[in-house]
Amino acid sequence: MQVQWNFNANQYEPNQGFYTHPPALKVPFTITNTAIKETKDKTGGYLQVEFTSPQGVIAHNYNINNQNPKTVEIAYGQLSALCRAVNIFQIDGMNECAALRGGKGLMDVGYQKGEEPGPNNPEAKGYTELKRVYDAGGNEPGKQAPAQQPQPQGRAAPLQQQPGGSWG
Repeated sequence: MQVQWNFNANQYEPNQGFYTHPPALKVPFTITNTAIKETKDKTGGYLQVEFTSPQGVIAHNYNINNQNPKTVEIAYGQLSALCRAVNIFQIDGMNECAALRGGKGLMDVGYQKGEEPGPNNPEAKGYTELKRVYDAGGNEPGKQAPAQQPQPQGRAAPLQQQPGGSWG
């Protein structure tokens, strides 16, 4: 069958579709891109973070500007976990959170709910999503064993209230 059809790639923005990453547990990642984007309905915005591993690339959206405060609270908690995992605690939206780029850690990638392929789910497309992040040592963010602090030698002087109400 012959079809008369012409295509000019210059008329369209390149698009390679969805990010693809197979399910994996505690796979190493590097943050390769960050961008702040407006939602389609223009009522909010999100931070999109691109994670690259030896198995592929996956993006995760953090809903940092949403009409629902619970949605923002969840996004801030997830973003806090990411920042702690990569040991970068201050990010700036004015430069699209570029400080995160190059951050490294480990991640779990799994199937989105209802997308698990198998004989009982023939319609599933097998889409995956970021499930969890860990620091480079595989620890939960913020749950690392505290670094050993040197023990003080001798007795420390008790704190005394200074004039003006401060303690020292």
